[in-house]
Amino acid sequence: MSVSVRRFTVALTTALGVTLSGMGVGHASTPDPWLPLPAQVEGQDCLYREAPPPLDGETFTPLPVPESVPGGDRLGECGDVVPENAAAPPAGVNADAWIVADLDTGAVLAARDPHGRHRPATTIKVLTALTALRQLNLDDLVAATPEDVAQVGVKVELAPGTEYTVRQLVQALVMGSGNDAAHALARHLGGVGEALGTMNGVAQEIGALDTRAGTESGLHHADASISAFDAALLFRTALQEPEFAEAAGNTQLDMPGVPGGVVTNSSELMTGYEGALGGLGGATDESGFTFVGGAERDGRRLVVALLRASAEPGIAQQAGALLDYGFSFAGETDPVGSLVVAGDQEDSEEEAAGEAGETAEGGEGGEGGDEAGGDEGGADSEDAAATQTASGFDPFGTIGLPLTALAGAAILFFAFLTLRDRRARKLAAARRAAKEQEEAQRATEDWLWPPNPRT
Repeated sequence: MSVSVRRFTVALTTALGVTLSGMGVGHASTPDPWLPLPAQVEGQDCLYREAPPPLDGETFTPLPVPESVPGGDRLGECGDVVPENAAAPPAGVNADAWIVADLDTGAVLAARDPHGRHRPATTIKVLTALTALRQLNLDDLVAATPEDVAQVGVKVELAPGTEYTVRQLVQALVMGSGNDAAHALARHLGGVGEALGTMNGVAQEIGALDTRAGTESGLHHADASISAFDAALLFRTALQEPEFAEAAGNTQLDMPGVPGGVVTNSSELMTGYEGALGGLGGATDESGFTFVGGAERDGRRLVVALLRASAEPGIAQQAGALLDYGFSFAGETDPVGSLVVAGDQEDSEEEAAGEAGETAEGGEGGEGGDEAGGDEGGADSEDAAATQTASGFDPFGTIGLPLTALAGAAILFFAFLTLRDRRARKLAAARRAAKEQEEAQRATEDWLWPPNPRT
């Protein structure tokens, strides 16, 4: 083995050792992984971490369970998840899973088994509407078919042969919870199978990792699932689409061919809760009652989602009780987690970095600047730490990054030495070749001397 090869091998081995050591140090700051069944929290089994409640004669293909809890560690708990010293949740809420969160900041105020997987029923229509809004031209015309009209369950009674815009179908879906409108949109997305694939892709892209659509309308399918966390996450994301927000809060829509020529908003929250922003709720025999919606009060906007509730008290009454509970929290109450929307993470990190830079600049000038800068810097450090914790994993930690940089420097240094040796060997070889050529020429000249007398 040549000197350069040995040197490069030593450098590579050393660098890898240092790098792995650095990553090991970083791992110490990583939150504990969110493990699937079995798990025990406050004496309650986490029964639905992988799959909804089993049904006779059906099997569920489990979705992967993330190693770290989306939204924060506390949201991996299975019982009631409330802030320290907070009042107990409303006694009348019997949903197996629910969540209340701030629509604007994403802060989760309280929850119950937020990542427990249940059957979505009507809540999946939020994903159907969001997918249509993202994938289709709102002015496209879609003619209703007998197959659309034949859908079972809640319908807005589309007229076969009548053309509707995608915008009208989305509005009818959100306001009237129309299974026929959902099917028409799925056809326009390329067919039901293609539509479901696109919907599930959108869910993954947003970060709704407990969600799998089995039908476009929420009618029962053995492999369908959603969590309260995902339902709230999808509703929060959908409200950022102006067309969805308008439809959710609209009371009446003119629509040709339907009975009376209008579609009215069927959400009980709209008629029974002051400040309602809209919502979608419904039930199947397999799912129980489900609901997701939002409301605004005194400038605060909240989202609530409930899964697998019983009929009494009504699902809208349970949603209203949880909204009241969320609005009762003071502004300084610490959240128990965060609704993570794709893109929020990067925005939070950029904002934290910008604030840290402003603090550093502010601490340099003026009398007493060191003291003020120190206080603000401490707050920024806490914010940065919180951002790092929310992100779930820092592959380098506080020591691993310098060690990794040192490893990189070592590789570059030894690479430089290797290149230098290679160049020196080339120069030496060139000198030897020149010398040999010179000696060969001299020998030839000696052999030809004295010159041929006949020339």
